[in-house]
This record gives sequence, C-alpha cells and structure tokens, in this order.
Amino acid sequence: MRRARGMGVLALLLVLTSLPAASLAQAAPQPEMNYELRHVISVMRGNGLIPERAPDGKTVAWIRTARFPVFIEEEPFPTWPNALHFTTTEPTVLREVLLKPGMVWDRKLAEETARNLRGLAIFNVVAVVPVRAEDPQQIGLVVVTRDLWSLRTETRFQLTGSFIDTLMVQLTERNLLGRDKRASLRFNLEPLDYALGAVYVDPRLLGEKLRLVTTVDAHFERSSDDYDGLSGYVELGRPLYDLQQRWGFGLVAQYQQYTERQAQRGGLLAFTEPDCEGGDPEADCLSAGRIWDHRFVGTAALGRVQWGKGWIVRAAGGLGFLRVDADPNDATGLPAGDDARTVAFRAAFADTVLPRERQWVYPTANVRFFENRHQVFRDLAGFGLSEDVQLGPEVFFDVRAPLESIGSSESLVDMGGSLAWREAWGGDGLIELAGGVRARLWLSDGDDGQAAGEWFDIRTLARVRGSTPRLGFGRVVLRGDWVTQREQLTPGLVTLGGDNGLRGYPSQHLFAFGADRLRGNLEYRTPPWVVSFLHLGAVAFFDIGTVYDDINDAPLLHAAGLGLRMVVPQASSFAYRLDLGVPTDGSDGFFVKLGFETNQAVPVTPKEDRLYEFSVGGLANQP
Repeated sequence: MRRARGMGVLALLLVLTSLPAASLAQAAPQPEMNYELRHVISVMRGNGLIPERAPDGKTVAWIRTARFPVFIEEEPFPTWPNALHFTTTEPTVLREVLLKPGMVWDRKLAEETARNLRGLAIFNVVAVVPVRAEDPQQIGLVVVTRDLWSLRTETRFQLTGSFIDTLMVQLTERNLLGRDKRASLRFNLEPLDYALGAVYVDPRLLGEKLRLVTTVDAHFERSSDDYDGLSGYVELGRPLYDLQQRWGFGLVAQYQQYTERQAQRGGLLAFTEPDCEGGDPEADCLSAGRIWDHRFVGTAALGRVQWGKGWIVRAAGGLGFLRVDADPNDATGLPAGDDARTVAFRAAFADTVLPRERQWVYPTANVRFFENRHQVFRDLAGFGLSEDVQLGPEVFFDVRAPLESIGSSESLVDMGGSLAWREAWGGDGLIELAGGVRARLWLSDGDDGQAAGEWFDIRTLARVRGSTPRLGFGRVVLRGDWVTQREQLTPGLVTLGGDNGLRGYPSQHLFAFGADRLRGNLEYRTPPWVVSFLHLGAVAFFDIGTVYDDINDAPLLHAAGLGLRMVVPQASSFAYRLDLGVPTDGSDGFFVKLGFETNQAVPVTPKEDRLYEFSVGGLANQP
C-alpha cells in the first residue's frame, strides 16, 4: 500500500484507490496506517462506500458527514466521557464545505474545505473524500471529522532555580455546545505582575459570516496583589473565510490602562543617569525604576476585498484612531527638585524610557499577495497529524498616515512590508526565506527636533528556516533570524533566553534596549512513536545567539539539551514539550534549565508564527 505524505485530497485518493474495493468493505483499519487514513477507511467500510477514482467532470449528488466523537471503541479509553462533550454539530461542519450539491467536482475547493476545517482547531482528523454514487456521472462527498476534547487546561511555565519566570494557565472550552465557539478563563504570571482574564470568540455570530472576539484582563502587582488596571479588546467583522469570498470588513476597539514594568530575572530594571558611572558607589548617580502608568485607546474600521484564483490578492483600507499616554508613578522613584541636573534626568527618563505620548487619526491601507498553492505536511508543528502550509511567494505591505490636519498630534507615515517564499523539497521537506522592514517618516518639522523627510523607528527582520524531509530517523530543523533596530525614539527591550530560543539560559538572560539580536537553532526531531493513543517524540537541540549594541562586543552564547514532545490526538493537535538545556559556552557556569510549554520551541510554519504578537512589516516572528 502506498502511503500518503499528508491527507491532501489527491494523496488520500492515491492511497484509497490503491486498495481493493473488498479491503475497504471488509478489512478493518490497521494500527500501522496513518492516523487519519484509519478513520477514512473505517467510514468507507462501515457505510459500504467506494472512493471515486475519477471524480473530474462529475456532479456532486449529495454531501454527508461522518463525525467521530472524541473517544471511540477501538482505542484504550473509556467512551463515557463523550457524554460530557458536545460532538460538533453537522451544520457547523457543513458550513465550511465549499462544494454544494449540483456543483461540478473541484479538487481545489475540496482541499480548501479541508484546510478551513483543520483551521478551526477543533478536529484532529479532517478528510474530504469523493465516493461513487448511483449515477456514474455523479459522485457523493463524504466529510470525515473527529473531535478534539474541547474542555482543557492549557499550561506554560518556566523556572530559573525555584523562581517561576512565567506561568500561564488557561481553562478553555474550544467548541462550546459543538458549535465552534470558544470561551476561556486565563491566568498569566510574569516576573513582576500577573493578569486574570476571560476570552470569548464566536466565528459565526448569529449563524452568519460574522466574527466576534472579546477579551478582558485585570492586572495585579505580583508581590502585593495590588490592582494595577484593566485591558480589553473587541473585534466584530466579516473575515475572508474562503478564497471565493469577495468582500469583508472589520471593526476593532481596544483599551488598556495598567502599570507597565520592565524586568529582567525577576527584578525591576533601573534607569541610571546618563554618562554617570553607575559602578562607582561614590558617583552618587540619579536613578529611577523602569515603571510607569500606561494608557492606550484605539479603534479602527476597515473594508476588505479579495480577488484572483491562481494568485490571490487581498486588500483593505479604512480609518483609525489611537491615543497613547504614559506617566511615571510613585513607584518610579523619580527624584524631586528644580536644579538643572534633576530636571535633565527627568527629561532623559521621559525621552528614553516612557513611550511617546501621541494621538493619531489616520487613514490606513494594506495589501497581501500570495500564490494559491498549498501542501499538506506532517510532523512539523506536531506529530502524526496533517498541517497545511502555503507555498510560493507571499508579499505584504501596509501604511498608516496620521496627519495633523485631521486631528493627529504629529504628521508622519508609518509603513512596513515583508516578503516570504516557502517551497517543499525532497517530498515533504520545507525551506523558507523571509524578510520584513518597518519604518516611519516625518512629514513635517516637530517641536522635539525632528525634521521633515527624516526616517526613524527603523526595524528589520531577516529569517531563514526549514526542515529536512521525513526520513527513517526523523527530521532536522534549522532556524536563523536577525532583528535590527535603528533610530528608535523610545528604545524597546530586546531579550534572549529561555522560551525564545536559548533554552539553556533563564528567560531574558541577555537584554538591552534598542539593540539587535542574532539567533540560531538546530534541532533533531524523532519521528512520532505511537504508543497506544499517544504520539511521542524526542528532540536534541543546539541554540546560539546574542543581543548586542555593537557586533564587535557581542556576547555569543550557546546551549544544548534534550527534550520530549507529546501529542494526545484526542485532546490537541499541537505538541506539549519539555526541554532540559545546559550552557555550553562556559560563560556562566553549569546549571540545568527546565521549561514546559505547548507548541514547538523552534517554529517553522506560518501557523506557529501566528501565535506571536511580535511582527516586523507584517511578518510574524517569535519575539
């Protein structure tokens, strides 16, 4: 029997049609088969169906769903927990099916249907299979799904010694009442503060092509449990659900008011008087904590349009508003006084540490251009389950232009763009080259000395990454990226260590403001070992990187280690990971760093990138 590289429609048909019809009608699925293929064959056998070998040109006569619950008899789980889970309803599945009865079979629409269903993240099996119908000029369409256990606790933590660097615990129902609605309660602990919040996502509000997202978080100071403030987000829109949809819109509102702290290794960072020798106890330098009251209000309205078949163009345009305020508070500890030295220090703190106060009223537009070419992979983000990756070029550009003439506090152009190119090689290997840039241009002279035509806040990202094909011994994954920053008005904190690519060191082991960062990772991943219901894997890794102001003085650190990966197909499509890393450069002694999180430590697919809020020119990247 030929094995599919992934559960794309064409690959699935190649496997199914290589089996005699009798084997589909009589033979039970074998454990060594692809996880998804076993489910498809079970449906074929149980319903006396035969896959259609030549569906092209034939009309879809009917569409049926085969919806597996979370637990089934053939696996070593009790099935009674199914009574505590609402199996995804048939209308929820059918609304994603782009082929309709009476339409001529279209493989691309079938594959896009499968991609959209997998993108819901509520199934661990998705397959769209054309089968024989009574009329030889027609076909039936069977959509096979199997639910994930939707109520679960998602956890991430990092330890340095006995100190908890970060801890995230989220109780989530990802498929409320079997209708693909998500509700979460979450707790997020950082070195100096924590937040308690809730999330609700309804991708089909009132059964229409409308998406509602709401979040709210209350913030607290970690050591005292004092209330810090509140943040919230609301989005209502008509996203581009599929490639046939021509238009959409989006409305967004966001509010933040809480205390912001810049920390490293569990301690509040300090801002020291410029040009003062802080290492000399006799220097009597002025200093203050990097802590302030942060306020942000923003809203935007966008219209969206899409066109193309082989190449897809998505454009959007609209208007936006935002206001940012930042003030030191009592905990900042700014020195009082009217002498020139103290006044100069307070001014330097405001210029260097505090985000710039601004109000923007701006028109905005963006465009994305990509090739409509996808491939189904396995064992990249997880183990043993199908993953869709868009191949070929992808170009993105966006621009915002706050203008004083329409109510902004300044006139400038904020623009960014990115280019990524992904290709498969050796069958199911993957390689990506990508880059992004974001910069701002003053349109008029300002009170703070800026000149019209001057570029500032320039950030660039260059990235190369990929994976070897799946071989008998597994895959080798490589990632390298380089972030640079120039002419930053308010230099941001750049870190490396722990969960962002240097696993033998604590979180934020290397840090600097307005600095550049080089990061590289080499990782060997075993193929999945299927043990009963578990998909298990192991990794060996080598990480290297630096954060620097001057490349000639860059402290190049590296670490190595081992890790375990686990996917429980009934509960998740992503991997749980446990990593043990140790420094190998000898710069900081010997210690063992432990980290436990969800998802792979080295992302190699766009789906993984979308987990991060950090991006450069629209190119999402691990921060």
